[in-house]
Amino acid sequence: MDLTLRTQVRSWALAALLASVAPNALAQSTTGPLIPIDLERLRFNPAATDSMLVDTGNVLPEGAYRLMLMANYERGILLLKGSDGPERSIIDYRVAGWLAGAWSPTDRLELSARLPVIIHQGGSGADSLVGISEPRSFGLGTPELGARYALLRREEGAPVFLSLGLDVGTPGGTASAFGRQQGWAGLQVAPRVAVSRELGPIVLGASAGVRIRSTENEPGRDFGTELEQGIVVSTRGKGLRAEVALQAAESLVEPDIALELLGGVRMPFGGGFEAFGIVGHGFTDIPGTPSIRAAAGIAWAPETAAKEDVCRSGRSHTPEQCPANDDDGDTVPNGQDRCPLEAGPPENDGCPDTDSDGDGVVDREDACPNEAGVAENKGCPDTDSDGDGVVDREDACPNVAGVAAHRGCPEPKPEPKPVPQAPPPAAPSRLPTEHHVQFPVGQSTLSDSERRNLDAVADYLKANPSVSLRIEGHTDNTGPDELNRTLSQDRADAVRQYLIQQGIESRRLTAKGFGPDQPIASNETPEGRSANRRVEFVTSTTGE
Repeated sequence: MDLTLRTQVRSWALAALLASVAPNALAQSTTGPLIPIDLERLRFNPAATDSMLVDTGNVLPEGAYRLMLMANYERGILLLKGSDGPERSIIDYRVAGWLAGAWSPTDRLELSARLPVIIHQGGSGADSLVGISEPRSFGLGTPELGARYALLRREEGAPVFLSLGLDVGTPGGTASAFGRQQGWAGLQVAPRVAVSRELGPIVLGASAGVRIRSTENEPGRDFGTELEQGIVVSTRGKGLRAEVALQAAESLVEPDIALELLGGVRMPFGGGFEAFGIVGHGFTDIPGTPSIRAAAGIAWAPETAAKEDVCRSGRSHTPEQCPANDDDGDTVPNGQDRCPLEAGPPENDGCPDTDSDGDGVVDREDACPNEAGVAENKGCPDTDSDGDGVVDREDACPNVAGVAAHRGCPEPKPEPKPVPQAPPPAAPSRLPTEHHVQFPVGQSTLSDSERRNLDAVADYLKANPSVSLRIEGHTDNTGPDELNRTLSQDRADAVRQYLIQQGIESRRLTAKGFGPDQPIASNETPEGRSANRRVEFVTSTTGE
């Protein structure tokens, strides 16, 4: 064989060898196999009580339901980088249909179902990566069943709507179309909590939960359980409504987070029907987060008959059903009335007053509720320490027997003087200890005039060493009861301290604050409240 022929044979052999190895040499590879995952990240609320996109804690009323049909378009939802560096858009677009509905079979409970269908999807670049198959263009997404239970409701007086929810992704999605997780047969569990509050014409809502599912080891990134959060601002009303929501999913198997900003509008057009539209933009390249989203659909939610208002006049109900009513007519609403079916004064929380000792002084005003007494002595029995027939509260000399004409004091003896003596001065019409010490609103400071009155009390006590005082402080009903009781004690202590400073032994003085519990006048007028802001004295005697 000549040299020319041998050269040609070698050239043909080299060309055949290059042809056999070229495909493998030129194909790009990934860091591992591509395992099917559930790429759908659109989270929406089939009931759409306040928001279409975020659970707000406000469930459907009992017996109500809502059905919806929606078409959804997404762009750029699965990007994969090969060993050569550039990213391939394995699924560049997806068109999916959703059939969903929600129903409230009983009070506080709402059930829901969602069925996604991947109508068509496609991309490019899968055939340029070793071991990567092009995803199926048609399939079924992960069907979901859900339940929500309302813990708090605004119509019942709660400050917010609050609910607990649970979604369960069931087997059935098409794995080769990236419609479900590969592991756990596609099962997913997503508990969450949701809350919202109306502020005028808008609603602020938020939800937080976790989507628990199998972990799939994808090239360059693992995909699995995620924390899901959503916040929304939506308008209220029966006409055109709008909302803006931010949905986030923080991976628990990778240090990243998926973010998507969504906006929606909805408009009713009669018969319980409404049309709606949604647009969105994703801020990350995490699988399932679209760069662009657009969705539109129609929903039907017929109005349910309003429940009978049992709280209207003449309707049979219990006080608990109608806390704003006043069933016993005592001006205290059922919700605040300790005895909602028995009329009683507001001062006794709506319960009838009782008089355990039958002395005509009701127990809440009776200082001795188990001993019959007189109203002038706050329901306590009268005592006559010196046995002169003049009760202590009227006796100017309670420890010395006297006569009624001299208010219980002994009749003065005439001095044996040859000249006529002037008649003894008449007994004082009012003892110093009968004075009520007055205080300004909210204060326990003694005025100069009250200090002079207390000087007279101190002089009287010095002249009557067997007399002891119980110093009782009182307030009007303005302000919280606990604060008033503290203020009344401060007032009684201030009087006691002043008397001690004037030379009265502390053992003869006790101080007790009663707050607003023992008024002597009506708290409905400024004059009555002024009279109730007082310190008064109760005297007692000890044997000499």
